[in-house]
Amino acid sequence: MFTFTAAVVPVRSDLVAAFRAEWDGLARPGAVLTSSDRVGLARTARSGRFGTLADPLEKLARKLYAEPGAVVESDVRNAADATSDAHAVEAIGIVSRLAAVDGFHRAMQLELEPLPEPIDGAPTGEIDTTLQRRRTHVPVAPGPIPYTLNHVPAEGRALKAIHGPQYMSYDEMDDARFARKPGLNRAQMELASSMVSIHNQCFY
Repeated sequence: MFTFTAAVVPVRSDLVAAFRAEWDGLARPGAVLTSSDRVGLARTARSGRFGTLADPLEKLARKLYAEPGAVVESDVRNAADATSDAHAVEAIGIVSRLAAVDGFHRAMQLELEPLPEPIDGAPTGEIDTTLQRRRTHVPVAPGPIPYTLNHVPAEGRALKAIHGPQYMSYDEMDDARFARKPGLNRAQMELASSMVSIHNQCFY
């Protein structure tokens, strides 16, 4: 899993570890979704074929994966109203990280990693019910964008775990002089990320 033997350039070990951890988390039950639901959402996002979950949740997953710039508040609200805010947040977490992993593979001209087999177990029920909507589509904590999945703490932790290897850790984002060695410095990272955001019509 994630061996990258066919990669045209070496892949850093922290990225390999992050992707493997993401697949392990995807295969396990979430806060409100079973492991089969989680893998099924990922499969729907990739293929566009709908399975057994509530249609608005699956439609959100597919749109977020294929057309992230076209996602609007009603897409999220319809999914949350049909299920719950926690379902919507968990789906957003799963699909956004899946899109990041798959996007890396496409950029490296590699075949997509097969989705994992679900691991049995019951959803954990871990939800932060103290959060509120703050002119946002889902309940969020005060603070910057990286904390927007914290209504489902496991999704917030998973975002944090993959955020550093693929971009910068939260602590590194506070350091204007940060640079990977070997690799890009902070200014070069921001330039690349800004161009990608513009290309993907990311409002942020």
